[in-house]
Amino acid sequence: MTIPKLSEPVKLPFDEEALRSGNPSQVFDYMVLFVKTLQELLDEITRNLNFAVDLTDGEAVYWGLRGSDGEYPDGTWRRIRVGVNLEDQVRISGEWETRQVRERDIE
Repeated sequence: MTIPKLSEPVKLPFDEEALRSGNPSQVFDYMVLFVKTLQELLDEITRNLNFAVDLTDGEAVYWGLRGSDGEYPDGTWRRIRVGVNLEDQVRISGEWETRQVRERDIE
């Protein structure tokens, strides 16, 4: 699996002076900044991964990942075979709605 690139280079804060100061307040302030930066990085990685393609279903190709409830969230797209045709569908209000049908030429 390829993880999409982050929008900006990752640079974690490092404050050697605060860490060596022995001052609990300075160390605390640095750690808060460090943890906030890690959380922002995690949020961006999560946003990027949520646009991954899910091929594990076998029934369709999904552009998105299942939520914690096991369902695909609204706004998720999929391509699915219906009969001999391919359909592009989007999930709206819990239902899959067809947006485009690609008909197979029957020879």
